[in-house]
Order: sequence, then structure tokens, then C-alpha cells
Amino acid sequence: MSKKLDPRVIRTRQLLRDALVELIDEQGYEKITVQDITRRATLNRATFYLHYRDKLDLLYQSSEEILQELVGSIRPPFEDRASFDLLRNYNQPHETFMHLFEQIAINSKLYKVYLTEKNIPYFAAGLKEIIIDFVSSGIHFMEPNDQKLTVPRDMAIRFYAAAFLEIVIWWLENDMPYTPKFMATQLMRITIKGPYIENPFL
Repeated sequence: MSKKLDPRVIRTRQLLRDALVELIDEQGYEKITVQDITRRATLNRATFYLHYRDKLDLLYQSSEEILQELVGSIRPPFEDRASFDLLRNYNQPHETFMHLFEQIAINSKLYKVYLTEKNIPYFAAGLKEIIIDFVSSGIHFMEPNDQKLTVPRDMAIRFYAAAFLEIVIWWLENDMPYTPKFMATQLMRITIKGPYIENPFL
């Protein structure tokens, strides 16, 4: 059993993480120092080094924590036939799609900064891997037979995962103009039905 963190430790780490996100947003990662972070968090440097080796360690650990929270909120994505039936009803998004956007909305500033900061590519890569696992589960649940897919399974998985990630980034960059439910509904609709009301190619 993992040891429960002291609430004071949680609060200190949250202050440091929030300070890091704010400073990256304002100045970019390369320009900020540990002193900048502690000053913004109203903590001393000794406190910082009780928790992290340097600013990179803070960045890496905060990234891992956020991504693990996301994983916990969307797994297991598909468990029964009810889940399958919901996937077919693209006017009612599957709860996993809802959780995906809701969790990102809760930490929207961090996601926006970490996904758009050029010096944090591994955060986007980590999020993409989570989405790949999610998409893979969904496609397998809907159609486990490769012979019934129109393209190779790996190609379909990566196509949708890349699209989902770009939709998330677009949503954040535009200050979340739509609710998580709306985003989840539209994502479900375009995934299952495509962008056309009627197929223009038929």
C-alpha cells in the first residue's frame, strides 16, 4: 500500500507546480530559475530542494502526476455491451470521452502550457500514448476482427489518436470555447459518422 502524502506536502508541491506553469506561460521554460519559482510560490529554496532536484525534476514529476491522473480517470474505458451501445449513439458521448475533456478542463492552464511549450515535447508524447491506448481499446471493442477494418489497425489507431490530440490542443488554445460535454459529443460524432451530414462521395 502506498503511503499517503501529508496534506502540507501536497500543498507545497501544488504551489510549486502552479508557479512553474505560470512562469512558463509568461517567460518560457528556459528563462526561469528555481529562485523565480520559489519566489512566485512564496516558498524558500530549501523547501524546493526537499521535494525536487531542480526545475527539470519539478517539470517531469508534475507532468507524470497530471498524466497519471488522466489515466486514472479514463480507465477502464470499455467494459460491457452498454459501452458499445453508447458508442453507436453519437448524440450521447461515452462517459470516458467526458472524463477525458473534464480532466483536461480541471487543469486547463497546465495542459495548455505543457502542450504548447516547445521545450516540453515529452508531455505531448505522453498524452498521445494515453490517447493511443484509449483509441486502441475502443476500436478493439467495436471491431476485434482486423479483416473487417478498412485500413490496418495500427494506422487507424494512430490516425485517430493524432486527431484527438490536435482537437485537445485546438480547444485549449482557443480558451475552451465549448463545454467538455459538447467536445466529447462532437468527437464521438466525427469519429463514428465523419464530418458530413450526407456522404458527398456516394
